[in-house]
Amino acid sequence: MATTPPLSLPHWMPLDGRLRIRPLGEEFDAVRVPALQGLYVLPRLALTGLSGPVVEDPVQRVLHWLVPVGAANGRWWPGGVVPLGRGHVLAIPPADRVHGLWDGDADAEVRWLTFRPSGDCLTDPDVLYGALVRVFGEVGHG
Repeated sequence: MATTPPLSLPHWMPLDGRLRIRPLGEEFDAVRVPALQGLYVLPRLALTGLSGPVVEDPVQRVLHWLVPVGAANGRWWPGGVVPLGRGHVLAIPPADRVHGLWDGDADAEVRWLTFRPSGDCLTDPDVLYGALVRVFGEVGHG
């Protein structure tokens, strides 16, 4: 009889059902994208297979992709996209808080919009950047 291998969750993933505030710039940075534009980016990244999980904050109407430390800064991101690194924090939902798109519930909580529970759960920043540029358009350099 075949058995399913155990999930390989990163050590920073809350497993007790509670939201955790994590400092950025230690295990990961984040790239914040307005939810509407982010929903156009999701299918592009799904095609690559290189997107990690996405944190959705339905109240602020933003999505966060987790990227390796230092990858959020040091490049020009499209307008509306905000790189977040050292000095910022991010609410990380527990591993079991995975939901589809926000349905307008006023009590909505931060949750995983998409979730791939394996390895370090980080998105390839070059692939994310390419998908964002295709959705937002070319990047101005100041």
